[in-house]
Amino acid sequence: MSPVRPGALAHAPRPRIMLCLYTRMADTPKTPQQGGRSPEPQKQRPKVQAVAPAVSRPPSRKRLAHHEREVRNQRRVVITTATAIGLALLAVIIGLSYDQLWLPSRPVAQVGTATLSRRDYWQTQRLAYARQIAQNFQLVALFGGNQQFTQQFANQSPQINSQVQKIRTSPVDDAVVNQWQTLQIKEQGAAKMGISVSDGEINQAVANDMGQVFIPPPVAPITSTATISGTVAPVTGATSVVSATATAAPTATKVPTIAASPTPGGPTVTPEPTSTTKPTPQADEAATQLGQIVDEIYRRYEIELVNAQLKPILTKDDFRATLISQFREQVINTKVQESLVPEQSFVLSSEPKKVKARQILIAVSLPTGATQEQIDALFKDAKGQADSQVAELRAGASFVGVATAISADPGSAKVGGDIGLFDKNGKADNGATYPPELVKAAFGLALNTVSDPIRSQFGWHIIEVTERQVPTKDEQLRDARTKALDTWLVEQRAAIATERFPAQTPSPTVAATPSVVPIYEPGPPTQVPTPLPTLAPTVGAVVVTPAPAPVATKVPAQPTPAATSAATELTPTATTTP
Repeated sequence: MSPVRPGALAHAPRPRIMLCLYTRMADTPKTPQQGGRSPEPQKQRPKVQAVAPAVSRPPSRKRLAHHEREVRNQRRVVITTATAIGLALLAVIIGLSYDQLWLPSRPVAQVGTATLSRRDYWQTQRLAYARQIAQNFQLVALFGGNQQFTQQFANQSPQINSQVQKIRTSPVDDAVVNQWQTLQIKEQGAAKMGISVSDGEINQAVANDMGQVFIPPPVAPITSTATISGTVAPVTGATSVVSATATAAPTATKVPTIAASPTPGGPTVTPEPTSTTKPTPQADEAATQLGQIVDEIYRRYEIELVNAQLKPILTKDDFRATLISQFREQVINTKVQESLVPEQSFVLSSEPKKVKARQILIAVSLPTGATQEQIDALFKDAKGQADSQVAELRAGASFVGVATAISADPGSAKVGGDIGLFDKNGKADNGATYPPELVKAAFGLALNTVSDPIRSQFGWHIIEVTERQVPTKDEQLRDARTKALDTWLVEQRAAIATERFPAQTPSPTVAATPSVVPIYEPGPPTQVPTPLPTLAPTVGAVVVTPAPAPVATKVPAQPTPAATSAATELTPTATTTP
């Protein structure tokens, strides 16, 4: 080993480990037991980290332009979205306002001071459907025996029920609007006359008219003193009561009279039932009956819908309201009529509404292209024959016999000249239309008096009136009041202003068609004889052969009596041979 030089250790590096331990021991505080001082609490100082200041560089123009574009795009998206949402909300608000506020408030019609809005029209149309259903039930009940007539009114509720759902989307029905206008004109016109209608009067009118259909009459209890004799067949469409000495409260329902028949087969029912007048119910009772009528109508309405698996849309209040509206107008009509034509001052007329007559026709045949002079000459020649026939009839000749023998009208000659009943327009009950000259003379002729010859296009008529049908007081009063009401309504329409919204365009003027001249007939239409059926010959039984004689000749034979009788009745010229 090489010797160590003096002073070399002083410059030798100390070991790292020793240096670290010395440093750690020096930093460790001494405890009081070790002779050190108590450590003072050190204040925590926030650590501040020095950040080197960043050097900011000004953005370039390109970056600024890009940033501005992004800001504008974001602003545009926000504005567009907000505008779309606002427009959508505005459209919803406008739609709801139009459908719920503006459209229902639009006027449809106006009469005087009364205005029919679209909302009121919808309710009026709804009540019109309810009235149609109630009237269908009433017609079916009244004419239930005629299946061909009632089939068009039965089971109509499902169809009407579906129409109720389309009221708001359907166009305005002019008939419903016109009906509303008519009712308003009547109400305002009646108010001018001092006429008012109470709820009690309306309820009584409903009960009187519809109670017999929708309120079944009470069944009279059979007491121990009641005796029932005979077997009575059930009567369709009426309430039959079979009692000889039954003790029961009197009812005002129509009861057919049942009389015993002397012929075998038991008692028979007379065709014309006797009825008693139903008294008008009091106001309280009428209100109760109105509720019963509404319940029954609604019950039948539900039954027809159940059969069709549908739910009712109309309510009981709808049926009640439509009945009140309908009979309110009816009560107004009655009061106005009574005011216009009082019964105390009404004068009866002896003018007949229809007459029944018989005639003898002396026909005049006119050649084609005949001049007026020739026509007058032909009528003059026939006039002499007509005058002679009038003289014979007035001398006592039988009108029926003369008409049967010489009348040129085959339709009336075979019935002794009878031309039936006809009115002042010449319309006869048998379907014919008689010449105005004959009709005028008949209505001016006294009963059972032979007329002078009457000239018409067919020739000369000689008539005798056999019946004059003069209307009764009630009929004349009813007709006079109906005409007075129609005239009054026309006057009120002219006096009260009416308007439609929007205004209806007038219908285009149609050229007036020439009036058709009625085709007159001299008498009842002549019936065309129906051809007699021909019988197929039966081998070994009946042989049908034509014969010149009109009298049937029957030769004894062995065929069956039924075949022989049928051949003899159907063919008057049939000859039966063995």
